[in-house]
Amino acid sequence: MTFFTYDDDEIAQDTRDVLAASSELQITEFRLFELAYFRWFGEYISEKKMERFYTGYMFNASAPFWVRHFCREVLEHARNGNLDPEKFGVFPVPVSDSLFNRGIRYGLVVLVIITTLHVVAMLVANY
Repeated sequence: MTFFTYDDDEIAQDTRDVLAASSELQITEFRLFELAYFRWFGEYISEKKMERFYTGYMFNASAPFWVRHFCREVLEHARNGNLDPEKFGVFPVPVSDSLFNRGIRYGLVVLVIITTLHVVAMLVANY
């Protein structure tokens, strides 16, 4: 999958790989860095420590070796058609009960409004 424009030759290879891999996993670039660090070093990284690596990527378009390796793995699986985001630490976000309840509440409000407008329209048409 590609989403680059006509000037994609001007984009650094590290940036292309990070953007493509994060797009395939449907996560942010920063999250990709976190997952790559965990996969390579086996431990979570603090946000302050990650900032140093990510800032270097953002301003110099140069990703650390462990991010490059992670991106190559993700893109290889995507090319082969067997990309499983959960294998790379990306899990679906569960829908919270409050979000579900809010959706039902909004749906009922819309239904009541539409029903009321329909009844009013029928009364006006018959009058």
